Amino acid sequence: MDSTAGNARPGRPPRLSRERIADAALQGDVATLTMRELATRLGVSHSSLYRWVPDRDGVLDLVSGVMVERVLPADEPDAATWFDWLTRLAWAMHDEFLAVPGYAAHVARPHRHHPESFGRLRGGAVAAFRAGGADAQQAEQNWTVFGHGVVRWLAAAGSAPAEPPFGRYLDTLLRGLPRHDEDRPPSGRPAAAAPTAPTTAVSPSVGDEHLLALTRSLVSESARVRERGCETISDWARSFDRREARTLASLLASAAVLEQDADCLESELNALGELSTAGLFDAADIATLRRLPRDSVRPADVEHLDNLMEEYF
Repeated sequence: MDSTAGNARPGRPPRLSRERIADAALQGDVATLTMRELATRLGVSHSSLYRWVPDRDGVLDLVSGVMVERVLPADEPDAATWFDWLTRLAWAMHDEFLAVPGYAAHVARPHRHHPESFGRLRGGAVAAFRAGGADAQQAEQNWTVFGHGVVRWLAAAGSAPAEPPFGRYLDTLLRGLPRHDEDRPPSGRPAAAAPTAPTTAVSPSVGDEHLLALTRSLVSESARVRERGCETISDWARSFDRREARTLASLLASAAVLEQDADCLESELNALGELSTAGLFDAADIATLRRLPRDSVRPADVEHLDNLMEEYF
């Protein structure tokens, strides 16, 4: 018998879990959530949080998993219940998405949807449309119209009351989607082509309002504001389009050369490193960085600078 088994001290339970991270993220506005803010809510260090999730997108994947679990009806749709099933799904999305500030707007904005969680949502809705009589192609098209229609209404309702009321809008939306072959225009009658899902991915973008706010933060007189702006850029690194990434990269490089605060310089170099992973800016955009003396950078931060120099110059 192992004589040490009875004397072994129980290990300290981990302070973090995927469930705790998702719960903490749901306690505030997910549209403006940063990794540092989330770490503060959890009472852990920034670096400890990164051991569980790779970035802000990883956190939002956890949130989406929780939200889809909440909204999906527990029963399976069939020929008798499919319409009611979709109605319950939409109302659950209404209640749950609007209960979390910023979530509906996040889902409505072009971004990489989590394949597992949103795949379950899509699969359930497609199965309901199939149960209602639609063939495979029509069911997929119905899901696209239904999903986009519900989410866009909710995103608009997050900032101002939307018209018509959700119940009326939902009923009109569902009843207007074709479910059977006889619901479609006869082949001999001229008709507009049915809308299909785009074949290419929509480029991500944070929009001009967020871009302007970030550029202002990078030139702020407050070191804390500059640092928080860099942290946000790091967290949103995969949410920028090429124009936004090039603008921010150029500003970050210039800011780093002029920076007098060591902590801000670390954040600026880290933000540039995160932006570089998306491959959306060129060497010319950060050429100013070559004027930053290597010996002016803290030893702990030299690696950030060296990695950028090796990659772009």
